[in-house]
Amino acid sequence: MTPIQCPDLEVLFTELEAGEGPALEHAASCPLCSAILEEHRQMEKDLYRLADPLPPPTLVANVMARVATEPTPLRRELWSGIPILLASLAVGLGLLITNDQALSRLGAGIASLLTNGKVLIQGLATGANALWHTAAGPVAALLVLLLIVSLTGLKRLVGNGPNPSEA
Repeated sequence: MTPIQCPDLEVLFTELEAGEGPALEHAASCPLCSAILEEHRQMEKDLYRLADPLPPPTLVANVMARVATEPTPLRRELWSGIPILLASLAVGLGLLITNDQALSRLGAGIASLLTNGKVLIQGLATGANALWHTAAGPVAALLVLLLIVSLTGLKRLVGNGPNPSEA
């Protein structure tokens, strides 16, 4: 009587995945192959138990609530805004320097401002002087109202920031 040859493990596992085949039929009658398959099943069970559990369903809501309660420090916003401003200015200056037409327009605009700027300032001063002498009360009230509205709007935009002692 010739001993029955056990199939290669790769063939056995491939047929186990497919669910049918001669190697599986052999494993049903061979104690060695059935022990290997049982060990493989136990190992799969253990691996499934080691899988990472899903996060709790309230994770996102909890994280967002915590983020909302802790505002970003003003210094961090300032230090992240300064490099952005500097990079923007550097790019703008670089574009200005590399473009001859834009550079000549800038020079002409500055020269025009210097030559006509004195006249503009004198005209604005004369107009403000005339307005002040004819309607000082309403102009002052309007300026105070404008200042209060602007400061209130800025305060509302800023919100309740840290006290000066906390900063």
